[in-house]
Amino acid sequence: MSLSVSQLLKLPSLHNARVLAGHAGLARLVSTISVLEYSNPDDIQHRLYESIDFQGSELVISAFSSIADNVDAQCDNIRYLSAAGEVGLILYYVGIILPSIDQRLIRLADELGFVLICMPENDPSLRYSEVICEVMGAIVRDELDNPNFALDLLEQMSRLPATHQTVKTILRIASDRLHATTAISDAEYHVLSAAPWPRTISEDGASLAALAAGQSGTECCQERLDGSRLWIYRDRIGAGDHGNMLLLACSEGGRIDSQLWRQTLEGVRLGMSVWGRKHDRVDMWELVRAIVLDEPIKMRRLGDIYHINVAELSDVWIIRSLTGEDLAPLLGEVRECSAQYARVSLCESYEEDILLFPTGTRTLRETDEWAQALAQLLAAKGRRAAITRCQRLQQTSDVKYAYETNRDCVRDAAYVFPHRRFFSFAEVEFVRECRDLAAAGESRIRWYASQLEPILARRDGGDIVRTLAVYLLDRNSSLVETAAELFVHKNTVKYRLQKAGDLLGFHIGDIPQSKNLIYALALRRLLRSETACP
Repeated sequence: MSLSVSQLLKLPSLHNARVLAGHAGLARLVSTISVLEYSNPDDIQHRLYESIDFQGSELVISAFSSIADNVDAQCDNIRYLSAAGEVGLILYYVGIILPSIDQRLIRLADELGFVLICMPENDPSLRYSEVICEVMGAIVRDELDNPNFALDLLEQMSRLPATHQTVKTILRIASDRLHATTAISDAEYHVLSAAPWPRTISEDGASLAALAAGQSGTECCQERLDGSRLWIYRDRIGAGDHGNMLLLACSEGGRIDSQLWRQTLEGVRLGMSVWGRKHDRVDMWELVRAIVLDEPIKMRRLGDIYHINVAELSDVWIIRSLTGEDLAPLLGEVRECSAQYARVSLCESYEEDILLFPTGTRTLRETDEWAQALAQLLAAKGRRAAITRCQRLQQTSDVKYAYETNRDCVRDAAYVFPHRRFFSFAEVEFVRECRDLAAAGESRIRWYASQLEPILARRDGGDIVRTLAVYLLDRNSSLVETAAELFVHKNTVKYRLQKAGDLLGFHIGDIPQSKNLIYALALRRLLRSETACP
């Protein structure tokens, strides 16, 4: 986690400070603190601003000493800092250097959500160093106690203006956290972007890439001629289109903590997925990943970035190949097809699947028409794939459960229900229960198989069992559809169901008497792999 402005205001050095404006920004996270000494908005200041790599999420300290009597210039500085993604301003020596804080400054800070903090007025004993030391000490301790760089980077980047949301900025933030020079390269070690540490050195990443290319493993230590050591790190970023790219790092200050390195790798991967794309559309793969893995903080922050209310996503449709093919090439066509039937907030490929998150309500008929259209699209493209509709999920953790259950069981569902072009999640859960029964041991399987023995003992037992399976598993207990499937008259179906009921002692289809019969029929299909081809 990171510290918010409101948390830092509890530090002893800020006990007597007052928040004058920008209360809406008190929850924003702070990554560092800096001093603004030269605040006169002339050509010199413009050049200074252009030379500074603003990282956002900073608190700034100033006394506005060069513009103490120029309210317009003070407002210009607030606009500059806010546009650069800075969090707020702590004003010192009010009543001594700065005569007073004008209401125009307060109104502007409120409009921008930029926190304006006033240190105790008319106090010449105040020192910048006290606040700087305490704030930085708190931030460093928090980073050590709660290493969560991925979420910190996401928060920091999302607060920056669009012009600063670049791969270069991602690397600079990573470099600051690691205290190491960082670079991103392709698989052949051609450097795509680099960020030196410290900033004053000249480093284009080429030397780092050369060192990393010659090492084996993720981490190595190299000794230089002067006896000093370099710690070199490399690992795959591994996110979507960036799967072949590498994150490289070189530390002269000692070995990088392994947990911090993993966090940094995750943060860069996350940042590259959100802000490193060059596609015309926004790629929401990371949001889908956060939902599937049930990472609530990350999904909420990504949802804010993409303007998607994650709490409204109660349904998920999962399209999974039955042959292990990657369905990502069909993503655009699936989007276009779905747009004709529903409003879809998210439609992304994840692993081998395509996930759709529709919003709003639909009738059962509309839902079936949509599913039929998707099934026809997949068939036209020569893909054997299953569509699973998971509806009315109560919370995002249910999405993770639904995804994992579907991943593990949908191919078996295609054996149990070979004529279905799409499934409800209840059907996939039913198949999971059948698998659990089969895994319970041979005696359990024999017990369910025994439910069919009175029927199979007859000469026409095979026909009756086949009729039961089609009637109960395939055709939703429809006499007409079952007869059509088996190419027999519906009276033949009625006769076979009647005969099965006489042998088993209950009317076929009655619940709960038919429950064990349904399990027995499903297990029979699941276990007879020779004839159970979907």
